[in-house]
Amino acid sequence: MKKKAAAPAVEAKATEGRASDEHRYRSGEAARRAKMPPTTLRMWERRYDVISPLKSEAGQRLYSEEDVRRLVLLKALVRQGHSIGSIARLPREQLESLFQARPEIIASESRAKDGGAERVARIAVVGSGVQRRLALSLAQTGQANHVDLVKLANLGEAGIAADKGEQVDALVVDVLALTHDVAAQVLEMRGRLHARIAAVSYAYGNAAPTETLRLAGVRLYRAPLTAVESRQLAADLQAGGAGIEVLGTEAIGVRVPRRFGDEELERLMLQSAIVQCECPQHLGELITRLDAFERYSNDCMSRSVDDAVLHRHLGDVANRARAMLEAALERVVDAQGRE
Repeated sequence: MKKKAAAPAVEAKATEGRASDEHRYRSGEAARRAKMPPTTLRMWERRYDVISPLKSEAGQRLYSEEDVRRLVLLKALVRQGHSIGSIARLPREQLESLFQARPEIIASESRAKDGGAERVARIAVVGSGVQRRLALSLAQTGQANHVDLVKLANLGEAGIAADKGEQVDALVVDVLALTHDVAAQVLEMRGRLHARIAAVSYAYGNAAPTETLRLAGVRLYRAPLTAVESRQLAADLQAGGAGIEVLGTEAIGVRVPRRFGDEELERLMLQSAIVQCECPQHLGELITRLDAFERYSNDCMSRSVDDAVLHRHLGDVANRARAMLEAALERVVDAQGRE
């Protein structure tokens, strides 16, 4: 009897050992990868039992890549109007069959506010595989006419396009292996092409470069993209490119453009020589230095992928500080004009 009782334990242990070979994510990281708030993930698990991840010896939930993809699929269906309670426990095959694009809704959301005109989103796509998937998804969702796909064979071609002054709304890159060098190129190309959204699909990748890109606001997908992921990404890219706020789009890396050009700023600073208040002069100097520091941080981010996240953060801080001081300068100028 004792030997029979021991057998299931050994089998379970072996199964756990095989499962542990796959990289797993804690709840916070799983929520980030699924582009959803951690509180929503906890509520879905507690109320609807949407997923049953493995647990560590300490009791922490550990999510697999398949678990994350299920969460992405559930979130997409909820956005389509399905209640989470009605779909929470359905198998993946049924969930995928339920997933249907609704072009009429997406099209209405993608109209710009100025007179209802629609803006064509420019998306640079690196890699033939992801080019085919996105083109198919855009056609299926009725968005092909609202998107201009800039097809590039590799990141080298993206650099050539940037040298020619090419600017896009979004950048999508498909690579076999995500290395430090590739991560550095992706961050560099996002900046040089002025892309608001960036996404990378990869088959293999080390922990360091994937974490670097994730913290820098780049969307990451394990290749190949599923049909659901491809459709959702295509819709988000089109909407984001048209200036529509996209659910789950990271705010990291989105910068505020300068309010004053160099010549206008110099003119405002010279007002200190005419009026008693020297605030325009001091504010102008601070704005100029912060703008220079932001550009310096961008250069450092492009040169070193290991420090990319740090310099992205420094650049974001400098950008926000510069925007606040520009608003203050504008207020000072308005006050002086009323005197």
